[in-house]
Amino acid sequence: MEVRTGSKLRRNGRKKNIINSAAVYDYALRCAIRAYIEQTAGSSNKDGKKERPERYSIHVGGVLNTLTDKFGDEGKSDKLTREIVRSLQKRLDDYKKSKDLTRIDHEEKIFMAVVAHFQTKLQQHRYKPTGSVNDLVVQFLMISQDELKKFDPNNTISHEQLNRYMSKFAEIVIQTTTRSHSDRKQPVAPGSPLPSADEAIQALEEFPMIITVQNLFQVSNEDHRRKLQELQPLCTDSALLDDLKNCITNVHTNKPFPGCRKDFLDQHSYENWQRREVKQLTELMNTLMLMKPNLALNATNQTDVGSSNLLSGDSNRARNSIPSAESVGGNQPAFTFIPNDPRSFFRMLMSMCIDYDTDIVPENERAKTSVLSQQSDELLRECWRTWRLSAPFRGVLYLEFIKARYDEQKLDLEDVKDAIRALDKVIKESHPSTWAINDRESLIRSYEGLNNTIMHELEHALSNYWKIKPDWVYSLVNILDKIYENPAYQEDHSDPFLTLTRLEVTVEGAAVERWRALEKTHIDPSRDSLDNLLTLADKLIKELSSICTKKFPKPIKDVLDVRGIVMARHMSFFTLEIENWAYSPEAREAPVEVTFELNKAALFKVESWFLQHTRRWLKTTHASTPEWVMNAIKQDEFKCINETASHSSSIVDLFSMFHQAVDFVQGLQWPNEPQRCRFLTSLGKVIAIALEHYTSILEGFITEEFEVQDKKVVVESPTSGSLLDIARYQLTGSQPSGKEEMQARDITPEMCVMLNDIEAARGRLDRLYQMMDVDEIADRMREFGSSTPVERAEQTNFLYTIRIVRADNLLGLDNNGLSDPYVVLEINKEEVVKTRTIYKTVNPRWDQTFDIVLNERAVDVLALVYDEDVIGANRECGSVWFKLSPEYYDDYQTHEFTLGLHPQGRLQLRVSLVGEKDDIQFWFVKSFRALKRAENDAASMIVDQMGQFMRFCISRRTLDKLLRREKSLFSFRGANKQVEPSLQECEEAIVPLLDYLEKNLKCLNDNLSETNMHLVVLRIWNEMLDSLKNILRPAGPADQQQDASPLDEYEEHVIFKWLELLKIFFNGGEDGDGVPLDKLENKNYRALLNEVGQQRESRHQRESKHL
Repeated sequence: MEVRTGSKLRRNGRKKNIINSAAVYDYALRCAIRAYIEQTAGSSNKDGKKERPERYSIHVGGVLNTLTDKFGDEGKSDKLTREIVRSLQKRLDDYKKSKDLTRIDHEEKIFMAVVAHFQTKLQQHRYKPTGSVNDLVVQFLMISQDELKKFDPNNTISHEQLNRYMSKFAEIVIQTTTRSHSDRKQPVAPGSPLPSADEAIQALEEFPMIITVQNLFQVSNEDHRRKLQELQPLCTDSALLDDLKNCITNVHTNKPFPGCRKDFLDQHSYENWQRREVKQLTELMNTLMLMKPNLALNATNQTDVGSSNLLSGDSNRARNSIPSAESVGGNQPAFTFIPNDPRSFFRMLMSMCIDYDTDIVPENERAKTSVLSQQSDELLRECWRTWRLSAPFRGVLYLEFIKARYDEQKLDLEDVKDAIRALDKVIKESHPSTWAINDRESLIRSYEGLNNTIMHELEHALSNYWKIKPDWVYSLVNILDKIYENPAYQEDHSDPFLTLTRLEVTVEGAAVERWRALEKTHIDPSRDSLDNLLTLADKLIKELSSICTKKFPKPIKDVLDVRGIVMARHMSFFTLEIENWAYSPEAREAPVEVTFELNKAALFKVESWFLQHTRRWLKTTHASTPEWVMNAIKQDEFKCINETASHSSSIVDLFSMFHQAVDFVQGLQWPNEPQRCRFLTSLGKVIAIALEHYTSILEGFITEEFEVQDKKVVVESPTSGSLLDIARYQLTGSQPSGKEEMQARDITPEMCVMLNDIEAARGRLDRLYQMMDVDEIADRMREFGSSTPVERAEQTNFLYTIRIVRADNLLGLDNNGLSDPYVVLEINKEEVVKTRTIYKTVNPRWDQTFDIVLNERAVDVLALVYDEDVIGANRECGSVWFKLSPEYYDDYQTHEFTLGLHPQGRLQLRVSLVGEKDDIQFWFVKSFRALKRAENDAASMIVDQMGQFMRFCISRRTLDKLLRREKSLFSFRGANKQVEPSLQECEEAIVPLLDYLEKNLKCLNDNLSETNMHLVVLRIWNEMLDSLKNILRPAGPADQQQDASPLDEYEEHVIFKWLELLKIFFNGGEDGDGVPLDKLENKNYRALLNEVGQQRESRHQRESKHL
């Protein structure tokens, strides 16, 4: 028999050889017999590397079969342990004690010396054993050779004697490592009687691997026994040694088997293989000769030693039972264990093993990571090793067979994965670039076939993308990863993942079919079109959401975007359906709420479909704003909603509606960014209008509350009397008889809560500002060029809104030191505005709004404050000029300013140019300013109403009353000298005021927020200081006040005591937990002290002149 002359496998295809299964059976059986010889005769060792004497040049290397594999239990480890060392030492000691040293022969004496020397070496393993039992066997062999040399240095070592030593030692080791030695078959030592032929054949028949071969090839018992008898004399240790030697010779002479230079891509790869192959073959030979020393001697003599065969066959029989016709040529050496075409033989053998194991062997007897059973795997490994096949060949061939059976639906994908993992281990051990050409190209061809199979599976899976499990798809993709990552495959396929693009057509076709199924299932001609669209959209959302988030959240290998393809197809179909509806007459009459349900459901946002409906909703929302505000206020009792909040329910309800509207617009996910910003800008306008309306109503409520209290005032207003009463009051400055008391106007908890509501609105508006990203929207609108006022640039008419709020510190032109002021605005000496008259005050509050239309871009306006007189002409209290021009008011916001009147007083105005901007910031700024003004106005109204009673109590009238009482008392005693009043007397004079303050400040403190409390109390204090300051001004017209004398010393002391009493009161009394002193001793406080000081100095100067 000869090996075929060369490797013919290239990318053009494999050469087809017809292989006879009988020949495969023959050589598989030979390998099984060899395995039997190794396991029963101890012919191989798996571990360690040792050196024999130089004479034999034997080096133990590679992997050796262990003694436990030969003599012990099948699963027992050969690792050297302390127990084995101790047991072996004891058994050797027992052996030495059993011998009578006086009667032993020369050979036994040498053996005893070997044992003693070996025990010395064994002692080193007593505490830290290393190596294996087989290492001890090798060590004993080397010691035996050394001892034999010592006793007979000139003669050649007797190999028969050496074998006897080794046999004795092997028996001792077996007895040590085996618990039940009597149940085991003893090794046949050289020179011992050999078993009979029938016993040897029966032992062969019972060997598991030989049984596997028989079952695999379905050979009858008779034929099988006959074949064993035929092969028994051929399968000897010397025949195996010859096969190994011939393989080494072939490798060195570049013969086709087991490999030659042309089988490799380059010289370097070939040399690496050659070096590795020679090393492995040499190690096998050395192992064989080490364990069978007589083989080394016979190899030297170039003679066959048939007696070395443990099966006791005839050594003179031919080695080859196959007819010589199978040999390719007569020049190649014949092999006993290796067939003439090992690759083809192994291919058939593996195929038969896989079929047998998958069809006949139970699944529980297979390996976890292979379809092969343990018996088949052991047989294949034995043949693969003996026939000198490469690991890449075996791994690629296994993958090829598994893939073929997967195509036939005999195996599943997990078996393919296991085959790939097994091949990956081979690839990690040796790079494909170092493989033989046949193995490398078989790998590429197998990968190409597997790639086609997996692509076909992917195509089938993606054609049902909506119901396929994503784990299955990604399992297939992971296999493609393994294929495409291989360097050898990449050399022939530069960008392998591009093959995934051919699946796009599959996904597109599947998406079309899926749409047709959805359309057929969810569109009912008998139902409303909008209902059909909603049902279809809901189904699409659920399905596409599942595809986008669960099944295919990203493109497969960044190449195949399943979700994108499906959405593109479904979008085109759904777009057509919804567009047909959007432009139909039915859509124009569709309910807005239902329409926007469709918009939310639609994954494909086309603004033209829903733009008209969005505009309808915005108009409806704008028109409903007053109703929102009124509904919120109607349901409000203006009580704090809970213990921690100081505002009422109306502000919560109002902003809840704001948030709902904003959430609605944002929930539209409008695709057109300019339009989305414009929608939110329109909502900003709605919010601004609603808040302005809300604050206006609250201010009206506060005013109405005071008007209700005015009906209970004892002293009627001059406006309620006759003209004669008014004239008498202006001439004399006195009230009608019997009406000298004023009814105090109290603050109610509801007023406080209204003021808190305005403050809460500012805070909530700020949060809404942040939530809507107002700044970002405004920037976007400016980028789009839409931030332009509604009015055109060529505007010629200008509408101004002027609100005349209040005035303070006016001239008192009546005899009582007060005035009856009203305001007139003049343009070009023509009166354009006139307010109502506020009687008996120098701090009037009008709160009247006027609209003025101008044709000029800029005009000067004169504001005049008059004192209304019934008798005689109205006199001017003060005047001031201001300018109206778009240059100052083109931001269309309300501007508030206080103008100084000539000669005295201040006038507060609010001016705005009517218009608006398409800018969300404009509306929010307008809202913030409106809330701030409303907060100040509400606080001012509260303080103004309280101020009337405070001025009534802290007045000249009260001071005169106190002076008259004190003078009459001293006059009764006959003393005209004025005496400084006591602090108690001063306090008693203003008890009504203190009671009033205590009552109302408690109401404020209990109901106002901390911020508003601070704001209102400081204003009340300033009002109190103004009331004291008014006492310093003598009663009467302003032109008479210059000649009036200042306060005398007695009056001055009263003012100081009142001021001190009130400061202590506001500070909180003895506890000092009220308003801090630094806040009370403010600028107005110091101004009052200065004015009193100036009057005192003026009085002293006049008194010194008089003296």
